[in-house]
Amino acid sequence: MANSDNQLTRILSIALVLGSLLFIFLAEMSHLKSKKEITTDETIYIQDGGAISVQDDKELIEKTEEVVSTDLDMLETEQDIDIAQTEQDIDIAQTEQDIDIAQTEQDIENNNWANTTAEDIEYTKPLDFEHITLLVTNMNANERERVLADQNLFKQVIESEANNRSTLMSAASNQLNQHPNVKFMMERNADNMLLEFYLNLLIKRKLPEEFPSNEQIIAYYESNKETQFTFPLRARIWQIFLPKPKDASETEILELQQKAEEIISKIKKGTNDFSNLAVSQSQHEQSKNRGGYMGVMEVDGLLPEIKEHILKSKVGEVSDPIETDTGLHIIKRGTILAEETLAFEQVEDQIRQLLIKQTGMQLKNAIFDQAREDYPQQISESIIEDWWLKLKDEINP
Repeated sequence: MANSDNQLTRILSIALVLGSLLFIFLAEMSHLKSKKEITTDETIYIQDGGAISVQDDKELIEKTEEVVSTDLDMLETEQDIDIAQTEQDIDIAQTEQDIDIAQTEQDIENNNWANTTAEDIEYTKPLDFEHITLLVTNMNANERERVLADQNLFKQVIESEANNRSTLMSAASNQLNQHPNVKFMMERNADNMLLEFYLNLLIKRKLPEEFPSNEQIIAYYESNKETQFTFPLRARIWQIFLPKPKDASETEILELQQKAEEIISKIKKGTNDFSNLAVSQSQHEQSKNRGGYMGVMEVDGLLPEIKEHILKSKVGEVSDPIETDTGLHIIKRGTILAEETLAFEQVEDQIRQLLIKQTGMQLKNAIFDQAREDYPQQISESIIEDWWLKLKDEINP
């Protein structure tokens, strides 16, 4: 029994190592292209009625255009893109005949690429030139160019593949690839890769190379300028929040006010700074660990008492305790950001990517609809409910 437990532990350990190495390799290859990172923080909006909501802070502190690159991906717009005829044109049955992508037809003719079951994969075969050739050939153009232009980078790719192959061989020697659950997940991953490849081919075929046109981009900008590309008056705000106890008595409120006054006194005397006191005293969890920083906030969305202080105070000025229904707020005002509308040139690229993404999703849904029509799946509401009830009983008794 002990040997069996040890063998199981060894197999699971190898599986964990295998998964980690594969993840590291994929991450390494995806980062061969240089990309700008966009960092975001939370913005906590103090709203009317005492409610506090959290949104993504787009770091509009100094460069408001940084907002657009992250905001656009979150928008669910109703842009009218005429792809009705494109959807009607999709013919899945004939796709293989006329997709014009380099070497795709040659690969399909061989059919060996379609052998995706666990039994068909040669885990005992060491790394060789044929494998590396296929690996490099299937990189995107930029990755392939970088790898072949830099021998050290090429060596890193080979070493990573060698690590992966050795670990795969180790896992196979322990017959982990024959475990039913592992086999299912391997085959499902292969299915997902085939699905993604197929969808990309169809979308590439149906999406015109010149899409979206400059006219479409300009039209989108003009029709959404006020709602998506105009930013209202905003301010950077810090706070220390002291909540009122439920059904607080006059004595409890007085004690809370005294505590707030002591905190303000320490700040003004310089015996302690705002950020440190926010960390140690504030009860607003989202902001306290950031030194009380609430983010860039729309002034019109603030509670009236807080809005009044923001509009009349100076940069860096700390308020007296501001009482609201929820508690006492000690507010420090940062920079005021005036209302502005981003110029078309600032958001042109983001709009282009958004339209491509939206249209791609519409095409993908059209492909799914056509596939379900051509290859129907025998499911219904009653079957789904039956499966759900059975799995509930079997897996979670």
